[in-house]
Amino acid sequence: MSGLSEKDIIIANKIADRIKALRINDSGLRQIDFVEKYNIEKQEISRWENQVSKDLVSGKIKGRGVTVYTINRFCNLIGISLKEFFDDDLFRI
Repeated sequence: MSGLSEKDIIIANKIADRIKALRINDSGLRQIDFVEKYNIEKQEISRWENQVSKDLVSGKIKGRGVTVYTINRFCNLIGISLKEFFDDDLFRI
């Protein structure tokens, strides 16, 4: 992912923010409660919510972001569509 542009990083972070917001605001669950309810690994939800950043000195990208498959999996867990996931002011330009 070292080839990510600044715009790519912004989008990746908006996706992470949206996942976290849906977990907290819509389901009302802490990470540990979400993990137990949906039988996923703690590291998994943490990774989904982690921000992507670029080291200013080395230019190295920190964090992984998530794939569309991961977003779809998350949506299936909480019972929303991909359209509903992305239909948020966060993604409006």
